[in-house]
Amino acid sequence: MKSVLILTLIAACAPVSLALAQKPKPKPKTQPKPQATAPKSVPMTGIYEGAITLPNTLKLRMVFRFDGKGAGTWDSPDQGARDLKLASGTATGSRVTVTCATPSWKFTGQLSPDKNSLTGNFEQGGLSMAMSLKKVAQVSALRRPQTPKPPFPYKTTEVSIANAAEAGVTLAGTLTVPPGAGPFPCVVFISGSGQQDRDSTIFEHRSFAVLADDLARRGIASLRCDDRMAGKSKGDLTKATSASFATDTEAQVAFLKTRPEIHPQKIGLIGHSEGGLIAPMLAAKPANQIAFMVLLAGTGVSGDQVLIEQGVAVVKASGMGEAVAAAARANQEKLIPIAKAEADPEKALEAMAKALGLGGAAALPDSARGELMQLTNPWMHFFLIYDPAPTLAKVTCPVLALNGDKDTQVLVGQNLPVIERHLKDAGNKEVTALSLPGLNHLFQHTKTGSPSEYSQIEETFSPDAIKTIGEWIVARTK
Repeated sequence: MKSVLILTLIAACAPVSLALAQKPKPKPKTQPKPQATAPKSVPMTGIYEGAITLPNTLKLRMVFRFDGKGAGTWDSPDQGARDLKLASGTATGSRVTVTCATPSWKFTGQLSPDKNSLTGNFEQGGLSMAMSLKKVAQVSALRRPQTPKPPFPYKTTEVSIANAAEAGVTLAGTLTVPPGAGPFPCVVFISGSGQQDRDSTIFEHRSFAVLADDLARRGIASLRCDDRMAGKSKGDLTKATSASFATDTEAQVAFLKTRPEIHPQKIGLIGHSEGGLIAPMLAAKPANQIAFMVLLAGTGVSGDQVLIEQGVAVVKASGMGEAVAAAARANQEKLIPIAKAEADPEKALEAMAKALGLGGAAALPDSARGELMQLTNPWMHFFLIYDPAPTLAKVTCPVLALNGDKDTQVLVGQNLPVIERHLKDAGNKEVTALSLPGLNHLFQHTKTGSPSEYSQIEETFSPDAIKTIGEWIVARTK
């Protein structure tokens, strides 16, 4: 409307201008318009704490510590990552840009007038996720009362283990040994999907550290290692699958057999989630001499089935309703068969984009491309097509399989009875399968089982579940 008003005023003044032309007056000198000064980039200062909202509604905490020199450090407390280097952290006016080179990501957002808050988007791997932070004097700490605190009545030793099956893979870990004279029974911990540290730190819950502490007090040694490219471990991830990670665990078992404080015929496995898929791979091989196995939310069916039901269950637990859950299932049922059938990532991406009616990969927005790419990597392709049944049928050692009945990531009804059936049908006489009431995927007491609750719950691991695991292992190794 402003343009219309301006035109109207010019038209009304026209006759007056014509009249004034009969009595000419000197024209005023044109003054040059002042040039707008572009705001300068200045280094950010202070500590900002907040969270990224992930595509699955989960919130991932982040901390920026700006050094006042244009960079600084950052933490991802929920992933156990601290004091990582920022490549840049600057403000141009109210616009703030923060970048990191390794891993590569970028945050762009707006700084509030009082400089006490930041809101914007965190971008990584083609995904753009909402992120908000507040300026704080010091980083807040979450209550995690079960985290073991020194002094400990047992010995811990830092170890380094080379995987002879794959060049360049070195695993750093902690060997925990009870007091007294050995040799001791020992467990090897196997983490879930994603790169976990040796404690399996998720939202500052250190579940493997909690379990290792309890086992040591019961006279059971343990070994827990950082995954490849997590913590102090090294190794290639570009083509790695669950089968690759199984060789990492085999290297740990072989290492334990060389240790005088460990009983070589009493080495067992505790695997959580993907770790519950990997553990049977080792136990099925007689040469590994696995004495017992504990599966925590392990899968009993192929990954494509797990992923479809997981997507629906998480949506429902997050309160998004039946319509959204149905849409999630429909999309998964379109995309997953393509990801299973096509091992080439680019071809799979092209086919998935067309299946969604987007005309092809070239038409994909960066955020959609990033999400779909997660279905095309070698790890995911292996997971989708791998059927655990034939491997479970070869396991003869004692097995304890546990699932929380509110687990929305590995559903108890879909997986636990199948694991039990495959083991028993093959003749395994020592199988205990338990559905634990009120527990989620992390074995915490929960309201809905939604992953969004993980960080809000103070309990790291159900004490009843810890007791069940400890007593079962002691009974089979004494």
